[in-house]
Amino acid sequence: MALNIKEDAFVEQFAFEGAENSKPAGIATSQNITGIEVRLSRAFIINNKTPKIGPFPGFSKMYLMLIVVSDTGDALQNLELKGFAKVGDNEDLPVDKTIYFWKQQQVTDKSPSQIHVLASILKSKQNLRDVAKVMSDVKNDPEFASVVSTLKEVVKNASAVTQISDLLFSVAGVFGKFLGKVDDKPILTWVQSFTDINGDFDKLGKTTIGRKNDFAALDLSIIIRDTHREIEFAALQNAVIEELEIAKNGEIS
Repeated sequence: MALNIKEDAFVEQFAFEGAENSKPAGIATSQNITGIEVRLSRAFIINNKTPKIGPFPGFSKMYLMLIVVSDTGDALQNLELKGFAKVGDNEDLPVDKTIYFWKQQQVTDKSPSQIHVLASILKSKQNLRDVAKVMSDVKNDPEFASVVSTLKEVVKNASAVTQISDLLFSVAGVFGKFLGKVDDKPILTWVQSFTDINGDFDKLGKTTIGRKNDFAALDLSIIIRDTHREIEFAALQNAVIEELEIAKNGEIS
């Protein structure tokens, strides 16, 4: 049976709770973000689906697949496959890393309006493949080239965001051709979209969100930097502090 990367996957847009409250009155949403970083901050295996029997410790072989798409530069920003040979229950995969990074170099540089991430943990039923060879095979596959070409066109159209997830699943499906014997259903798959229309870039600093099922948990962190808003926010904070000090001194006198 073919790998069904889409079954039971989490597919959603990032909506920050309280994002509007994070912007003090008088400070408008910036159209000029100066830095964005997305990190895969945790990949935790709760149940590796391999029972411990007798002297056998019940380890599993796992793959972690990452696909990142954005509307700045090349559409396909990141394509990764990692293999883990001995994974037990209640174990963190060593994956805390940056999976997307953008920093404004020139004042005229346009910040991303869309970032889309697919992260999937898969259990292998055989020895792990040479991931470098798998990556090479994927990149040379005609279907992969066709999907990436479509992605480049679709990601330019803000109204076509809902098509991105299907295209990400198509890219992941190409991996399935070359991974050998893996479970038909991934341990956990998560597709997450960050967009300016959804307000995902309005909240400065670091925000972490996670998704989990009975077998695994994934955490993504997004860090937003905006020098203009940070300066304005600091100035407003100082003004409030000064007003409080004046009021306090007035009460004392």
